[in-house]
Amino acid sequence: MPAGKWAMNALHLASERANGSVVITVTGELDLATRPELAAYTRHAIDVDGGTVIVDLSGVTFIDACGLSSLIALKRYAREHDRPLLLAGATPAVLRLLKLTNLDGTFTMVSRPGAVGTPTTGRTATGPALRSGSPGTDR
Repeated sequence: MPAGKWAMNALHLASERANGSVVITVTGELDLATRPELAAYTRHAIDVDGGTVIVDLSGVTFIDACGLSSLIALKRYAREHDRPLLLAGATPAVLRLLKLTNLDGTFTMVSRPGAVGTPTTGRTATGPALRSGSPGTDR
């Protein structure tokens, strides 16, 4: 097996602030190995930034039960801190896992990070574009 073929933390996280929200872009795999990184990054955004936290999952290439569990834990953490947490751009794999586990109605989902209106749990919300604001931190 060639060296470097298996990356231990195949996850990239970036964030930007726009229109009073923070958008966290997740690229790569959500699993046992990457769960702590996603949790720390998102919790920091919840603690530091006021307003809505949008987790953009459009770049997720793999998600397992641990990845799903981390999203559930982050939703709970956000709720405990009176912050809305929305999922955006969920890939077919993410949507399938949410549906198979009957969690598709648990999360507020938007079709893309810029589609934030008045969200309704378990439905798609639409609204004005977000990406016009100043960027936040990039990691």
